[in-house]
Amino acid sequence: MAAKPKEPENEAGKQARQQYLEQARRVIGEANLDYSALYQRFAQNDWAALKLDDTVALAALKAGYSPKEVVGILHQSPYLQHQVHVNKVPLAPMSQYVRSTVMKAVQRLEKAQGTQKTQGRSRSVSDGKSVQRKSGMEFE
Repeated sequence: MAAKPKEPENEAGKQARQQYLEQARRVIGEANLDYSALYQRFAQNDWAALKLDDTVALAALKAGYSPKEVVGILHQSPYLQHQVHVNKVPLAPMSQYVRSTVMKAVQRLEKAQGTQKTQGRSRSVSDGKSVQRKSGMEFE
């Protein structure tokens, strides 16, 4: 039996779902994938769904979304939606999962950027630690 994703209740949820779908299409390489198909494919395959969330989080950060925005986007992941609406997992631990996924993606991105980019968006991605200090250069 095919599970159907629950529709987002508000405009912010709808936008976040659309953004999740856009990033997922990019990382999977299927431009015409719709959310239902994505949900069917990933909702019940935890390992693949978690990998997709990791990849989508990183892609969204690279696309210029702030960590806070990416947390919102990941709340529309098929994995989270399935856990909350089908398996009745409380939202709080799932939100914690989303935040830690985004934090790991931020750290991976910072490590990847290293000394490449010290100005601009990359600084807002850091969580209080100066990006410049890590690269060994000081800008006063």
